[in-house]
Amino acid sequence: MAAMRCGRTVLFGRRIALAITAFLAAVAFARCFAFTAGPRPLSTSALRAPKVALRAVDTVDVDDETEEKSSYAWDEEPSKAWYATRSIDRHKVNMKFFDMFKKPVDFFPHKLQAGDTIRVHYLEAKPSGDKETRSFSVTKDQLRETYFDGTILNFRGDYHARTMTVRAMIGKGVDSVGYEFLFPIHSPLITRIQVLKRGFIGRNKNAYFMRAMVGKRNVIPIDQERTEMDKTYANLRIDGREDEIPLPEYPQNEWDTYPLPVWKQDMADWNEEEYDPDKVDQRSEYERRVIAKYKMRVSRSGKYGTYR
Repeated sequence: MAAMRCGRTVLFGRRIALAITAFLAAVAFARCFAFTAGPRPLSTSALRAPKVALRAVDTVDVDDETEEKSSYAWDEEPSKAWYATRSIDRHKVNMKFFDMFKKPVDFFPHKLQAGDTIRVHYLEAKPSGDKETRSFSVTKDQLRETYFDGTILNFRGDYHARTMTVRAMIGKGVDSVGYEFLFPIHSPLITRIQVLKRGFIGRNKNAYFMRAMVGKRNVIPIDQERTEMDKTYANLRIDGREDEIPLPEYPQNEWDTYPLPVWKQDMADWNEEEYDPDKVDQRSEYERRVIAKYKMRVSRSGKYGTYR
């Protein structure tokens, strides 16, 4: 009987211990849930002296709050001024990496846009045959320079991760296949970018329509204005007047070129003073004088043109 009573007592004590443990776990879970999702409870120090705490928050500066971070309790939320001192500017961080990996601006041709036919010189690994390799390191002796000719479809990405999509038709007749290469323009493996032909795509910001152009239609007309610009700069280099040639710019995304999309005004870095409305109209002189007047002129039959 004594042994049975002792066993019942031990079992009852274990049940009480389990109940107390479950209760403490439930209280801790409720506190964590209130800390992460709901309104946070005040700490014991704030409950004891609320007036003193309010006065301290009103009089403490930003520098003092950074030093007194350890004074906050685990269940007490710091003020907005404490978070403001630790805000991270994403643009500044990206510019740090961009300055580390960027290519010089004079590496790129002037006014490089979608629709231009270019030749990209880049380094690739030499074929070494089928053999076992235990390391992925590649030395300079194992690389060779080659090139790829194609038409620029678009520029994507931001900062040092900007890429350039180049498309070319390889093969003849029915056997021709479209190949597209995605080049990171700031990669150290790209050694040179040479412009073969300046393409005119109007006000389009990309040349994705080239994927649907087959046969003789797979041709982009020549941009006369930028072709004359290249000839002028070439003559200046021959005469030894390179100082008169302005520096080129980095290739831009389609949403960074004019006319800008409407959603750019909702961005945090939008500055209305830097916006130039004169750059919205990117038409050439031929488009303004000939094509625009042709659209406004109405024929006698009314089959073409627009009525005013």
